[in-house]
Amino acid sequence: MKNEGKQRSESKKRKRFPWGVVIFYGACLLIGILLGTVLDKEAFEEFGRAFLPAMLFFIISYFLHIIVHEAGHMVCGLATGYRFVSFRVGSLMWEKQKSGKIRFSRFSLAGTGGQCLMAPPAYNEGQYPYRLYNLGGGLANFILSGICGLLLFENLGDMAKLFLTMMMVSGIVLGAMNLIPIKKVNNDGSNIVEISKSEAARKAFWLQMRVNEEIANGIRMKDMPDEWFQRQEENRKNVMVTSIDVLAANRLMDAQRLDEAEKMMLDLMQEDCLASVYKNLLIFELSFLEMIKGVPGIYTEKTKDAQLAAFAKAMKSFPSIIRWQYARARRILKDEAEAERIKAAFDKMAATYPHPCEIEGERELMKLADEEADQEKTTNAQQSEEQQRSRKHEGNA
Repeated sequence: MKNEGKQRSESKKRKRFPWGVVIFYGACLLIGILLGTVLDKEAFEEFGRAFLPAMLFFIISYFLHIIVHEAGHMVCGLATGYRFVSFRVGSLMWEKQKSGKIRFSRFSLAGTGGQCLMAPPAYNEGQYPYRLYNLGGGLANFILSGICGLLLFENLGDMAKLFLTMMMVSGIVLGAMNLIPIKKVNNDGSNIVEISKSEAARKAFWLQMRVNEEIANGIRMKDMPDEWFQRQEENRKNVMVTSIDVLAANRLMDAQRLDEAEKMMLDLMQEDCLASVYKNLLIFELSFLEMIKGVPGIYTEKTKDAQLAAFAKAMKSFPSIIRWQYARARRILKDEAEAERIKAAFDKMAATYPHPCEIEGERELMKLADEEADQEKTTNAQQSEEQQRSRKHEGNA
């Protein structure tokens, strides 16, 4: 379970395609076809010829706008004193390391098309530039859409105009999706609204970016300053402030202070403002803790829910999810072959994962699952031997 800013995992498989968006546009095109059939046969024929190119152009324009969106964040961040940390589009990522070199890697995060992470300027009693940095992506989409709209008035061919139209529409949709605040969804618009509510929220957003920077520099969460993760009881209903508690729970897990981590996570599960991705990850972490104790409970049962199963499948290359699967294989299924298969998958992911410090912590938690499983196995074997000796003694008597 990691900060939204660094919720990333290596995967050599293709990123999940945004079928929901494509279906929406496909429905719009089909409606157009039906209208063309009813109103004008010639128009229908023209539209039919443009259907496949329109869909192809939409897919291309969608991914081009993802690049533009993340570039907008980067440009606006650099312009306001932020420092480059990483730039990701799909599963392709470039990250600046502590040495100053740029490292290329491949990894993806379900539910995101890209991400630009920056290190913030100095924090000055709640004052630092955050609006333009968050607005940058959507503004870049709108600007490019406006340029494409203006080019439609030029003397261009039909296919060029169709492509420009899809670029214009895609940019407007992507920009709006990111800048219109959506409750419990950490899009750019929601970030601005939440950050502006209080100094505690501004500090929380700043801390998220600082944590990202430290992780990129190879610092484990357990080794970061305690004061970064202090709870703000008076601001419990702010999603930004609550996200720091999620980081604090991650930090406790990294330090293997498991009882404290469990207490904090159970408390967080009662928060209404907690983002859904965080809540889902908390359920798997609580299930992991149940399995470590050898007493599967309500959270392990919850992971069987269809929605959570789909979430785990979408996040199947995320380190903590693989770690949960490994613990489940060893502690619940008691399937050594399955555990070895999952461990191999973890090793494959870890080989190209950009943050070895996170992998180190995950391996330690997996080792803890091994120790508990081996201890249980030893205890069961001893009990079985004692029972056999007892039966043999009774037989001799």
